[in-house]
Amino acid sequence: MLLDHFNPKHHTRRRHPKQAQSGASTGPSTPDLGEHRMGTPVDGSILSQLLRSYADNPASESGFSLTPGTRTPENDATESETDTTRAPRSRRGNKRNVKWYNSEQHLAERASTPPPWEHRKKRPKSDRQARLTKHIATVLARQQYMMQLCRTLMMYGAPTHRLEEYMAMTANVLEIKAQFLYIPGCMFISFDDALTRTADVKIIRVVQGLDLSRLAATHNVYKNVVHDVISLEQATEELDDIMTSTARYNKWLVILFMALASVSVGPYAFSARPIDLPVIFVLGLLVGFMQQVVAPASSTYANVLEVSAAILTSFLARAFGSIKHNGTYLFCFPAIAQSAIAMILPGFAVLSSSLELQSHQMNAGSIRLVYTIIYSLFLGYGVTVGTTIYGLMDPNATTQTQCTADSLEAAYGSQYVQHFPFVALFCLFAALTNQSRLKQLPVTVGMGVCGYVTNYFSTTKLGPNQVANTVGAFTIGLMAHLYSRIWHGHAAATMIPGIFTLVPSGLASSGSIISGLDFSESITHNVTVPGTTGAANSNSLTALGYGMIQTAIGISVGLFMSALIVYPHGKRRSAIFSL
Repeated sequence: MLLDHFNPKHHTRRRHPKQAQSGASTGPSTPDLGEHRMGTPVDGSILSQLLRSYADNPASESGFSLTPGTRTPENDATESETDTTRAPRSRRGNKRNVKWYNSEQHLAERASTPPPWEHRKKRPKSDRQARLTKHIATVLARQQYMMQLCRTLMMYGAPTHRLEEYMAMTANVLEIKAQFLYIPGCMFISFDDALTRTADVKIIRVVQGLDLSRLAATHNVYKNVVHDVISLEQATEELDDIMTSTARYNKWLVILFMALASVSVGPYAFSARPIDLPVIFVLGLLVGFMQQVVAPASSTYANVLEVSAAILTSFLARAFGSIKHNGTYLFCFPAIAQSAIAMILPGFAVLSSSLELQSHQMNAGSIRLVYTIIYSLFLGYGVTVGTTIYGLMDPNATTQTQCTADSLEAAYGSQYVQHFPFVALFCLFAALTNQSRLKQLPVTVGMGVCGYVTNYFSTTKLGPNQVANTVGAFTIGLMAHLYSRIWHGHAAATMIPGIFTLVPSGLASSGSIISGLDFSESITHNVTVPGTTGAANSNSLTALGYGMIQTAIGISVGLFMSALIVYPHGKRRSAIFSL
């Protein structure tokens, strides 16, 4: 009894084998639910598609079981039916190959009996399998395109406070259910499946940079896919070509552009005279060489690039500034020191953090803000150390904190000549440094000059404060958004160099870069005033970071106000591609 109780034969439910169908039709056939489901839009993951396929093709109808090695009742019934029609065997027990033209009885049976049910269902099953394969390939293609798009946007400097919006709108257009979480340098993508209540999480890690030409090309691909101009396969291939293409300008040209940009920023932002420009050019070449050649070759040196560049340039700048001719200093120390490191200031990073915080993206904004503050403190520390070291070596070192106004008027003759032409040159070389295309340069230079002109006259009327930066950023943002809406240009790629013109001038107005000169003088001359040395040290280290945050807040407010005027309701299909 106990063995009979555990015998699986007593517990196996035997189903009657299906009746053999005659050649006549017995009624309307059951509709194919699998084909109906395959025609629906792709709204699930690969797992849900497979589960739907197995739900449409159970093991009892497909002829196989999900568990290997088990026998189903239909298999038994099939074997019992086919035992009577097995081919005859020879004396040795081998199966003989019976040809259709050698057996008249076989021909009669073939003419009277209908084709087996398995053969009749073979073709619909293969069709469903082909459609299932096609749908799974479609899901994979869409997910692959979204990951590649996210990678290129992060790599080439897309506005970080709108990255999640770009990806969400792309997923909406492609009918993919996904969620996105961005932190600096990393994007978490979760492809959700409501049917199986599962999620496929992807992590995209990219070293973020800035490449204006490839950013514009990526934006073209994004717009074409959103508006159904090109297919996903073509879009993925174009993104692959963008990522594998070489830079528009090689590193030696970039070093030259960085030096020329440092020369251009000196007169209008830091009151540099024409005699100071050759020294600024040499120091700019040195900084560019350290950033483009030395740092990529050594990961260890890349960690101290900013500090070493600030120490070296401030040391050499004070050395040149201490040279006297006829009792007066030949070079202007503060202009040389500030212009040399202008191209490594974290202006774009601190602006991105301010925009993220204003967009209520606290995760990305707070992380990037802390990074930019620490980065600015490194630069301020380097400037303080460099000036202090030379002060200890030369007791007669210069203590100038600004260039004399008489020498500036004699050199340029007009303040407009000192500022506006050099702003245009700085926009030009800053755009070339960031790999901008040549046909983008006229619009970029025009926007930068217009933004600085409004900033200059606002500073003249209101004084150096955040309001002047807001006015300048509002002008640049308004022109960029109109350029994008009317002429269908790339707002982000054209406005970034113009925004760069506002960052050095804002720092110069606050005097934060050379605020450590007083502290270095107290160390050099051994001046210890009770209660003042610690305060001077604290101010010298934090002034640059505080000045960066003040400048970025003013710029971010102006950019958001310009976007509100041009796009009061946003964009329905694609997000606003600008700062």
